[in-house]
Amino acid sequence: MKSYRTTRRMFLQYLSMAAAALPVPGFAKRVPASLDNSFNFVFLGDLHFDKLMHHDMNYLKEKYPNDIHQIDNYSRITRENLSDLMRVSKDRANEIDAAFLLQIGDFVEGLCGSKELASTQVNEFIQLVDRQQFDRPFLAIKGNHDITGTGAKEVYQEIVLPWQSLQLKKPSTSANNVYVHKGSRFLLFDCFNEKEGLVWLREAIKDHKKSEVLFFCTHVPVVPYDARSNWHIYVHPDQASDRDELLNLLGEHKAIVLSGHLHKTSILTRSTPSGNFVQIGLGSVIPSLDAPIKNHLQGSDAYREELVELEPNFTPATLELRKKILKREKPFIRHYEYADFCGYSSLHVDGRNNVTMEIYANADKKPWSMIDIKELFSA
Repeated sequence: MKSYRTTRRMFLQYLSMAAAALPVPGFAKRVPASLDNSFNFVFLGDLHFDKLMHHDMNYLKEKYPNDIHQIDNYSRITRENLSDLMRVSKDRANEIDAAFLLQIGDFVEGLCGSKELASTQVNEFIQLVDRQQFDRPFLAIKGNHDITGTGAKEVYQEIVLPWQSLQLKKPSTSANNVYVHKGSRFLLFDCFNEKEGLVWLREAIKDHKKSEVLFFCTHVPVVPYDARSNWHIYVHPDQASDRDELLNLLGEHKAIVLSGHLHKTSILTRSTPSGNFVQIGLGSVIPSLDAPIKNHLQGSDAYREELVELEPNFTPATLELRKKILKREKPFIRHYEYADFCGYSSLHVDGRNNVTMEIYANADKKPWSMIDIKELFSA
């Protein structure tokens, strides 16, 4: 099996690369080359890299029988569509001279059944990234599937964190990390160790200057935005004070939240007593290259309890709770857009800390939407 040395060679190549100022299509054309703090990056949602051979089927039948159909589907998507997504992501990264790629977690499916199989799955994903020859770092947030199944947590510690240390260009022993690029600060948040994560965040966010752009990168969204409204950080009633603290920190620092987990596209502005923050949700598990865009909703009035009807068969036992959560959040939603599709995106930060974004459906070359994120803060 291939070792991490390939990744290390890539890391050494990164150190020797000089930053080149290239003309950038779309929004980035407006960025004056003289503004040294301007940069671009590619943003990917959940990928769920998978192959049937990565799983002990007896283990699945015993422990996760309801996930077998999902694993079969993700294996098909990996086989049929992931190479196209990687290709267009690389093309886009080259077009805009992206500084790095950011993937928001669930880069693998997990649920393998043994540490050996989990190691194979993760190593094969790293090899897939290596083969793309992105020639730039590939940053990956921790997702729930990345640590689910026998041996998965150990594999994350032993394989994923050393790999990510090379991408971050610094030692990393935790999924909580700070990545600073040209004056913009990326807080990579481990939302599966919530108490420790909040302690870490209190300290990490102190170094953020109000003149800098702050990206809060989390697999699970902070603000619910569709039928699965109970799938967000600090959802339990006994976590209410932690949630309030998180919301206020993000509002005070005018954070741009990048999230995944729900495999849907969403752009919203959420108000807090300390200020507004913007949240982007993205998925990259493309069911087919011509998958239609469904349930496109726009406007804060579209954010309401009836969002539960987007998935009428999802966990009926939690229906009233999910409605209650949406009703509670509605007064704080200043901007809302939602659509059911997966794809990829690129973001552009200029020297004046303006941030713009292009979202692409499936593996399309033409953007589905172009967003001025700065305008969303005043929505």
